[in-house]
Amino acid sequence: MSEIGRWRYRHTVLLLCVLAYFGVRFIEFALALVFPDIQTALGTSVFTIGVAVTASTITYALSQLPSGALGDRFGERRVIIAALGLTGVASLVLLVAPVGGAIVAGMSIIGAVTGTYYSPATALLSDLFEHTGRAVGIHRVGAQVVGLTGPVVTFLSVTYGWHTVPLISAALVVPLTAGFVLFVRTRTPNRPDRSIHEQLQPSRLLSLLSRPSVAFTTAIASVGQFVDVATFSFLPYILRAYVGFSSSAAGMLFTLYFIIVAVVQPVAGWLSDRFGHDPVTVGVLLIGILGPAGLLTGATTPAIAGAVVCLGVGMGWSSPVQSRAIDQLSDDERGTGFGLIRTVYIGFASLSGVVVGSAVTLGGWASAIGILAIAFFVPAVALSVNATFRLGL
Repeated sequence: MSEIGRWRYRHTVLLLCVLAYFGVRFIEFALALVFPDIQTALGTSVFTIGVAVTASTITYALSQLPSGALGDRFGERRVIIAALGLTGVASLVLLVAPVGGAIVAGMSIIGAVTGTYYSPATALLSDLFEHTGRAVGIHRVGAQVVGLTGPVVTFLSVTYGWHTVPLISAALVVPLTAGFVLFVRTRTPNRPDRSIHEQLQPSRLLSLLSRPSVAFTTAIASVGQFVDVATFSFLPYILRAYVGFSSSAAGMLFTLYFIIVAVVQPVAGWLSDRFGHDPVTVGVLLIGILGPAGLLTGATTPAIAGAVVCLGVGMGWSSPVQSRAIDQLSDDERGTGFGLIRTVYIGFASLSGVVVGSAVTLGGWASAIGILAIAFFVPAVALSVNATFRLGL
């Protein structure tokens, strides 16, 4: 195959992956905007909505590991196509939800099927691109751009009702599924002769996680994901309840946050391929610390906006850290191994709501914001110590 032909194909796959990541993340983001409408329409409680969100997060985390193993066994292309198609089906299930309990079940299914996408997609891209940091960073833009659809989703839901959200989600994944069927080539699976049961043997999984470098990377990713989820969940609340901004001003700054994250992640990935994963990770985390500090001390709108920008830059950790994790796994371990790592760190990050909520209850918003600063600081120090003392982690 010519160099030009190879370039065209791998970038076609990357483009499809970016669009697919947008497609699978859209439903969860858009539903968050219409939860009050769902609550009113179904006559359910806020507690039930909260249970639905928690259930979705748990199933999303738990699906990472088996999806990686399925990719190794049957090929990443098949798993991605299944994840996209089932996302559309799960979205349509919500349309017929008669009561709040059905929303919990529907959200659980959505978490499971959307979570199935990312690990095999990352494994596919890592095989096609030598510089994985850049590819991972560009891939993640798809999820961040979802945050920019808020005004459109709000307008459509107000005009036509909350049912438009699952309809749009189902419509989105149809052309994306077709794109993978038509344009992504079937590849020989990494482990076609190894059953899913063999791949998910506890002893094998513990062996992977017990490697010092893998355990260290997983710990870094866990703390990074913790602050990522906490910021995504609570930044608008902080801007309104602690800083004192109006809902519209908080919404504008939240949109700014998504824009910064979408720009920074591919740039951080490119820089990590050029200068190393760890130096770039430390750099963005240290900038990220300025975000909570600015929220605590900022007295003007520009200062708060600068803090939000720093928070967005801090989220650049994900591309170099995920690339670091991939580099520590052999070709035939990447599906299952990367899925395992993601299950652990996403599961840890699910605690962020409880931790931040408890901090607010016990000590106010300032203590919760302080926890975000600590979560930026700890992995930056750990990576710096590893480099300084050449620990080889």
